[in-house]
Amino acid sequence: MFQYYKMEDRKIRKSSEEDYNWLVVSGTDPEEQRHLLDKYQLPEDIFIGANEPEEVSRLEYLRNTKLNHPILYTLIDLSEVTEDRIEDRLEPVTFIYTKDLLITYVSHQSTLIKRLIEKHEQDIQRYEDIVAYSTLMIYTHYIKGLQEMKKQIDALDEAARKTTENNELFNLADTERDMVYLDHTLRDQNHTVDRLMDRKEFLDRLDNEALVYDIKLRQKFAMKMVTIYRDLLETIGGLFSDMMDNNLNHLMKYLDSAALVVAVPSLIAGLWGINTGGLPGKDNAIGTIIVFGLAILVGILTAVYLSRKDFSK
Repeated sequence: MFQYYKMEDRKIRKSSEEDYNWLVVSGTDPEEQRHLLDKYQLPEDIFIGANEPEEVSRLEYLRNTKLNHPILYTLIDLSEVTEDRIEDRLEPVTFIYTKDLLITYVSHQSTLIKRLIEKHEQDIQRYEDIVAYSTLMIYTHYIKGLQEMKKQIDALDEAARKTTENNELFNLADTERDMVYLDHTLRDQNHTVDRLMDRKEFLDRLDNEALVYDIKLRQKFAMKMVTIYRDLLETIGGLFSDMMDNNLNHLMKYLDSAALVVAVPSLIAGLWGINTGGLPGKDNAIGTIIVFGLAILVGILTAVYLSRKDFSK
């Protein structure tokens, strides 16, 4: 879907195809993509992977187009819909901007542009403002998403100290999977953002040191969070393994104790039954009962002793 906007005098209003300087393209309609490629002679590979979570963040100059020295800038946004899989939450956002036109490509479920206009319309004078504030909002989304993930990590840490149930192990695997996606996405994205923030021409036109500082600060904050949380998940995974090993050791101690309780009476009966020198008590009518009673008594005493032993140490 094409949405046409006109930016002027710190206002952004919806416009038409006849009068616009900001074009927002949402969705994956092949005909619309083809129309855009043909109209501006854009490279054919621009939309390849444009809606995939594995899309690569990039900053590059486009050549041989109908636009005036266009620059391509792609980032990956994080949706706030925590119920979705991480692949569905990662939403590539592409900006193609020149001095007189901005083209923005987003997924059909993205709310980035709507929120950007609602929150920063009065702050936007140039295309660089849109790009910079979008970058700031994207990192804000990552920070909020990681803060929600921290709650899951805390719950897993508590569960690892009490249980080794399958559900908790599945939750750990899912959380680790999400963290892998976020870690690789942020590392890839940081390189692109750093390159943009090093471009003197971009910074001169943006002319907003406070905004640049906020972007770099949130960038570092998000990266530190994902690094710490991934290490925490590795620690929790190790704790689950140690707890399972510990429980297995306790189980083996109980099984060894049970085997010992059974073995002691068997040993007594076996010794009594040795035929060397004759069978003790063979001429006594209650000899067998005495041996059985002794074996049972010793077995009970052994069981009582083992039951009072602390196997958790």
